[in-house]
Amino acid sequence: MGDLYVDGPMLDRVHGHLSHMRDLLETPAKKMASVDGAAMGADELARRMDDFGHEWHYGIGKLGEFSHGAVTALEKIKSTFEKADTDLAKALTDAAKSKGDAK
Repeated sequence: MGDLYVDGPMLDRVHGHLSHMRDLLETPAKKMASVDGAAMGADELARRMDDFGHEWHYGIGKLGEFSHGAVTALEKIKSTFEKADTDLAKALTDAAKSKGDAK
C-alpha cells in the first residue's frame, strides 16, 4: 500500500504565483491595447500594430482567465486532500480504538 502525499508548501507557492498572474499581466495588456498604430506612420504598419496590440491584450486576458481556473482547481485539490487526510486519520484512530476495545 502506498502513501498519499501532497507537498503543501509547493501547492501554496503555485497557488500564489497563479493568483497574481492576472494582476501581473494586466498592466502590459492595457499598454499593448492602447498602442496607437497611427504613430508608426505607414498605414499598413499602423494597421498591423493596432492588430498586434489588440491580439496581445486578448491573449494576456485569456492567460489571466486560465490562471484563475487553475487557482480554483488547486484550491479544490487542497481542500479535498485535507478532508481525505482528516477522514483517514479519524478512521485509523477509530480502528485502533475498536481493536483495543475488543481485547
